[in-house]
Amino acid sequence: MRLASKDGIGWGEKQAFRWFRLRKKAHQLLRYRVGCPKTVLFIVGCQRSGTSMIHHVFRSDFQTVTFDEVSPLSSADAVEGLRLNPLDDVRRKITAARAPLVIAKPLVESQNLEHLLAAFPGSRALWMYRNFQDVARSNLRFFGENNGHRDLQPILAGDQGNWRAEHLDPRDREAITDLYRPDMDPHDAAALFWYARNSLYFSRGYAGNERIRLCRYEDLVSTPGPVMAAVYDFVGRPYPGDGIVADVFSSSKGKGRDLVLAEPVRGLCRDLLERLDAQPRAGVTASAD
Repeated sequence: MRLASKDGIGWGEKQAFRWFRLRKKAHQLLRYRVGCPKTVLFIVGCQRSGTSMIHHVFRSDFQTVTFDEVSPLSSADAVEGLRLNPLDDVRRKITAARAPLVIAKPLVESQNLEHLLAAFPGSRALWMYRNFQDVARSNLRFFGENNGHRDLQPILAGDQGNWRAEHLDPRDREAITDLYRPDMDPHDAAALFWYARNSLYFSRGYAGNERIRLCRYEDLVSTPGPVMAAVYDFVGRPYPGDGIVADVFSSSKGKGRDLVLAEPVRGLCRDLLERLDAQPRAGVTASAD
């Protein structure tokens, strides 16, 4: 049941996925009641950082209900379909889920994580991150050549009504503004957006929060079993076994290693990546890769 890419999946994969969903739904109908006690895990971080991969892994577990970025939890967003509905509505829909483990992926709410955790006592959050060169390359390949520039515009304008700029520390916005040029390489712009999103992990006070755990994409694809076992331990649920990581692949790891970025941009992102790597993360106690 291969993870879908931008190019989609074939007919056989679609049929296999439909059959899997039917079996999973039947399992949950027979075993769990509506509103059963549950654990909630939010997957957050910067786009193109392995969030779809780990979401797919969780989806392979018969004990989960998963909500993607665009889902019933974001049905009221008429602009992009990404912002979460009012928390009372989110709580009602999650509570009604017929599974003991609920996975939600509100990436555009990463800057509001403390409010999500407060709304769901006992919930946890997994902050996914990945090498900035790989993310910059993947960002433009998936969303288009000018996406880095587009993502930075609300930040440059200081538009707090846009999720891209919301709650961004003024010092981080200044660092981005100082380096930005309208004619800069699109990959440099995408790398600056990576910096904007991941800087929130520190500026919003998430480092050291026992309910928030880092997970690096490169760890996940290199040692998926141990990393996922550590994640399940973090949320307090039994690990269902390595069968759920059968679709994990590492072919995208290091795809941006040859990407040439402007040195000031590279230095800014490299320093932040080193800070993230120095923190404990899923499957790794501490590192300085």
